[in-house]
Amino acid sequence: MTTRIVILGGGSAGLTTALELQKRRPPQNASITLVDQAPYFTYQPFLPEVAGGHIAPRDVTVPLRKALRKTKVVEAAVTGLDSAAKTVSVTTGDGVSSTIPYDQLVVALGAVTRTFPTPGLAENGVGFKSVEEAQYVRDRILGNIAEAASVSDPATRRKLLTVVFVGGGYTGVEAMAELDDAAKAAIDSFPNLSRDELRFVLVEALDRVAPEVGPELSKWTLGHLRSRGIDIRLKTTMPSCVDGDVVLSDGETIPAGTIVWTAGVKPNPVLGDMGLPLGPKGHVNVSATLQVQSEDGVVLDGVWALGDGAQVPNLLSEQQPAYYPPNAQNAVRQAITVADNVIAQLSGQPIAEYRHESVGTVASFGIGKGAANIKNVQMKNIPAWLAHRGYHLYAMPTLNRKWRILTGWITNFVGGRDQTPLVGMSDPRAGFLKVTPSVSADSGSKKKK
Repeated sequence: MTTRIVILGGGSAGLTTALELQKRRPPQNASITLVDQAPYFTYQPFLPEVAGGHIAPRDVTVPLRKALRKTKVVEAAVTGLDSAAKTVSVTTGDGVSSTIPYDQLVVALGAVTRTFPTPGLAENGVGFKSVEEAQYVRDRILGNIAEAASVSDPATRRKLLTVVFVGGGYTGVEAMAELDDAAKAAIDSFPNLSRDELRFVLVEALDRVAPEVGPELSKWTLGHLRSRGIDIRLKTTMPSCVDGDVVLSDGETIPAGTIVWTAGVKPNPVLGDMGLPLGPKGHVNVSATLQVQSEDGVVLDGVWALGDGAQVPNLLSEQQPAYYPPNAQNAVRQAITVADNVIAQLSGQPIAEYRHESVGTVASFGIGKGAANIKNVQMKNIPAWLAHRGYHLYAMPTLNRKWRILTGWITNFVGGRDQTPLVGMSDPRAGFLKVTPSVSADSGSKKKK
């Protein structure tokens, strides 16, 4: 009888689990199925470089079916779980619902952007978690620069050239730094605009930025960004941004042409609809072996969870309870452990606990700029930037994408970064609709008569 292994989610955790299982084909003639709404995987650590124009958008994506030739890929949204019947409910893009049976289930549904009920945010803001969002932000900023060059009203011009990021963690700092460089390079092409007119504002509720790199490098990062002219507001929030007017908690209003929300993530909300045991913040509760378990330690048979949507205990921490931070480094290593444990369980062998000591953290703030803390060795600027690129190029799945990214870097080094804003990408049919009259089916029939 075929053992059915079903993986929910095609992010770092899900894709790596499938690749590992595919490489070491499980016993009992097992079949592997991966379910995800998108037909491709996105390597999110490279999104700031997409926004900065150093990497082409497609090059940070991996087609799931091409990478997983021995895995059945189902393009659908997960809507529920019946652990008693061992089936997963899914709905495809055309609204058709069905169930997928499993013997071993791997839950790797990841996280989504965490937002708050902020007036104006839905209408004027954009996240930074997908390749589409990264490309949109880039095109928006470069398009606003081009528009500002033809605007005579000072207030309108000032608003177009103002960019506000809300959230000063890794994502916000790296993305803002890359876009700051890209905007300065782009504005040099307009004789009637100057770099002094550009304004980048980073709003952060905490008293520091990029806390992931540690206190000392976090302080250095703050000084580095401010030395570039970036306006950083610590211990500040954004209560509203109606009509693009960013209102800060200190009462100041900043009219902004671009508002980017990078204030953290939360576990995928669908986890709450699956009847799985969840922790206080919505993560799936798992044991050290990455098996889903209830608060009283009862393991859910054949169900595993990992990645950004799982609460994984850190047994190596001196303070308990402790959990591993949700990042790509842990997601990939947890995936290897899950693949090993699934194979071990199917083979009747003992399973292993997940134990991992962090290699460190790397952050890039543009060409030749960055911060890194690797095994307690701190690096800044060029060494850190090289470490960032080297590590993430190594971690990028598939040789095809590694090669595309590397050749893209070389091309940009020789010819400079691309500065073309594809402003119509967000509404590609706008031009066609402008010249095409709307005709009802009835009026079309009458004309034929």
